[in-house]
Amino acid sequence: MPPRGIMFHHFHNDRQGFGPTRQDADPPRHPAGQGSLSAEDLAEMIRFVGLNRILPAREWLTRALAGTLDEADLCLTFDDNLRCQYDVALPVLRDFGLTGFWFLPTSVMQGNLERLEVYRTFRVKHFDHVDDFYEAFFRAVATSDCARQVEEALGRVHPSTFLTEFPFYTEADRRFRYVRDEVLGPQRYNRIMDMMIAAMGVELEELARNLWMDADCVRALHADEHVIGLHTHTHPTRLASLDRREQLREYRDNYMYLMELLGEPPGAIGGLDQASVVFGGVLDLVGLLEDAEVVGGHLDRERSFMTLQAV
Repeated sequence: MPPRGIMFHHFHNDRQGFGPTRQDADPPRHPAGQGSLSAEDLAEMIRFVGLNRILPAREWLTRALAGTLDEADLCLTFDDNLRCQYDVALPVLRDFGLTGFWFLPTSVMQGNLERLEVYRTFRVKHFDHVDDFYEAFFRAVATSDCARQVEEALGRVHPSTFLTEFPFYTEADRRFRYVRDEVLGPQRYNRIMDMMIAAMGVELEELARNLWMDADCVRALHADEHVIGLHTHTHPTRLASLDRREQLREYRDNYMYLMELLGEPPGAIGGLDQASVVFGGVLDLVGLLEDAEVVGGHLDRERSFMTLQAV
């Protein structure tokens, strides 16, 4: 088994998973939701896998590029530029003397809304359970101009056959994700979600408060020896569905923003597929992207790239 990274996304410091939460708290309150972890959960996981196996991010990167990692070596990775990671997970890492890889989409740091996370927050804060959201979502679909297409698609494909590589998804999860990604697509899905949110009298900007890290957070991580990596600029849910030029633009814009913010090239790439691809910090990524063959979300692996398999 090759060295691996343990990937994290959402964390919570507020057990109440729905309804209003304090937005002026210090740190901000992040509600519990499907798949989120508490600080105690993260500490327990670190102790379970073995602190001695987890390398600080820059040491992991240096040894990966030198080919000196052991099979048992692990690193920690954090995706999607989420403020809950900074507020909840980072103090735990400090307690253990650890650093991690942080794969950051950057459009949100320019004031743009990344709807995937906004919609997740809507589910968490305004529904008692995710299945309650799914019921409301499919009621909204049934009254939309997409109703017939969705009904026919679900008649052809059973949700149990979708995303089978992820055994933790429930059948309801698979049904929702199949309709969202394979049937509706981003524009029609966004339209339905925006209508549901408006019907509840909720503002998108309200849902987006305290969702993402700002530039100061990222600079602080960088100064504390964490590795900052690419994760596309706008965080498209289906990167592989974009054409080569659009994929390159996503990473080029991502790179240029982080390069200006950090004053040096970012140290890794995430989001190319189900893995993250590590590269040397001195590599001119922009030049590489311009002549890379990007097919189905993959960069050419013939340029001394190493695959960081995430679990």
